[in-house]
Amino acid sequence: MTQTKPLAGVKILDMTRVLSGPYCTQTLFDLGAEVVKVENPQHGDDSRLFEPFKSGKSLYFEATNGGKKSLTLNLKNPAAVEVLKRLIARTDVLVENFRPGIMAKFGLDYENAKKINPKLIYASISGFGQTGPDALKPSYDILAQARGGLMSLTGEPDGNPMMTGISLSDVIAGVFAATAITTALYHREKTGESEHIDISMLDCQVAMLESAMMRYQATKIPPKRVGCRHATEAPFQMFQASDRPFVLAAIAGEAMFQRLCQAIGHAEIGADPRFSTTAARHDHIDELGAALQRVFDGKTAAEWVKLLEENAIPVSLIHDLQEVEADPQVQARQMLIKSESPELTDVKMIACPIKMTSLPAGGSRPAAPELGQDTTTVLRDLGFSGEEIENMKQSGAI
Repeated sequence: MTQTKPLAGVKILDMTRVLSGPYCTQTLFDLGAEVVKVENPQHGDDSRLFEPFKSGKSLYFEATNGGKKSLTLNLKNPAAVEVLKRLIARTDVLVENFRPGIMAKFGLDYENAKKINPKLIYASISGFGQTGPDALKPSYDILAQARGGLMSLTGEPDGNPMMTGISLSDVIAGVFAATAITTALYHREKTGESEHIDISMLDCQVAMLESAMMRYQATKIPPKRVGCRHATEAPFQMFQASDRPFVLAAIAGEAMFQRLCQAIGHAEIGADPRFSTTAARHDHIDELGAALQRVFDGKTAAEWVKLLEENAIPVSLIHDLQEVEADPQVQARQMLIKSESPELTDVKMIACPIKMTSLPAGGSRPAAPELGQDTTTVLRDLGFSGEEIENMKQSGAI
């Protein structure tokens, strides 16, 4: 019996590029939706030109566009706009990440699109949202991390603010957008109503401030950077073993701290009044860190991980990506899967992390489309004749 993915039959019109939007629509594809990606005929999604390249393909583009269909449309041409209107009439969800106002220039903003398809789910992803004084400003991931407070919390205490090692604001905007879209589809099932989804990268970044914002609300003092430590629990940080830079021990609560001290053979650390409570340990965090570091210097990282895990102490090596790929847990969860692109037989793609009964794990990811490879097929499915398609080619509409 063939298993049906949860979003099978849902049609997505993907008018996004680079990362936040494509990440959203890639997730929807992985959940079973059909995704038609609209691209400019001249150069397509900008990320087709982004490094790294392998066998002539951008792996940046490949990572978030696998399995989609590519339709090229020059929206400055009225014929292309008419094609898009016909697509909108037959789609469930339109996703766009232009600056606010761009879709209105084509007469395809939410209000006009809803006239074409009264049940359309219309998702807009932008830097600052569709409203507010800065709605029209351009944004990039680093700007959202800076303005949303994340950079102020990231880095060493005496160092400069730092961005994270990935484009976190872009990615989380895609995640929130996919969540909103699936919620809107469920809402439509119950009510038959259309929906306009407004996702802001800045909003999403602020939404992730969790306990940091709550600490600020409690004290009205902005939290400072604490490096690779926890802001309130201790010890909850990086340590250096004898053979490699870091091993991370995460301790929360008194019982676990005493168990840690017993496990490493230094009960006197646990008995020290400076470290007797969470608050005391936090007040003497540098002294505590130094005392534990002297101990951790004495064994290899692997030895510490084995010993601490045997004593139910949360601990982990800090893996580089080679180690992530080889991690037995990552492999067991099938988080890196094969690409079906014939040029990328030795490249693994990042799998969808959602595990569901109706969503089989593992397998492979279909190749990202060549620019415009599905244009003729999509147009024929929309009822355009061969002559009409040829005329659109000649006029530069596709």
